[in-house]
Amino acid sequence: MRIKMGTSVPKMGTDVHLDADQAAYREAIADALRRELGPTHQAIKTVMRWTGASERTAKYWLSGERGPSGEHLIRLAQHSDAVLITTLTMAGRLSEQPRHRCPSCPERLLIIQNLRQDDPKSEGSSQP
Repeated sequence: MRIKMGTSVPKMGTDVHLDADQAAYREAIADALRRELGPTHQAIKTVMRWTGASERTAKYWLSGERGPSGEHLIRLAQHSDAVLITTLTMAGRLSEQPRHRCPSCPERLLIIQNLRQDDPKSEGSSQP
């Protein structure tokens, strides 16, 4: 039996209607990456190297058309202070208190130290 073919085009691809939170997330990550890496082609190559993502995917992230998720976001945060700070800010995990700066570090915020102080799991551990 032959399948009936219609004249309509099947819906494919990404959602056309963006949620405001999704758009804000995508633009915030793109801004963080561009601030740290710049607008050059080298930024695309750096993002590819950090995450293992394709060139097209890295371009989408840097343009704000799409945003990284899951494993890729974690890998970006491992390498990029700007992405880490942006992610923590959007999650509401950064306090407005002045953060400790280590004089031996090159002007890096010690966010993880602040988070460990608030983490109940770290209180019972034997690590300093």
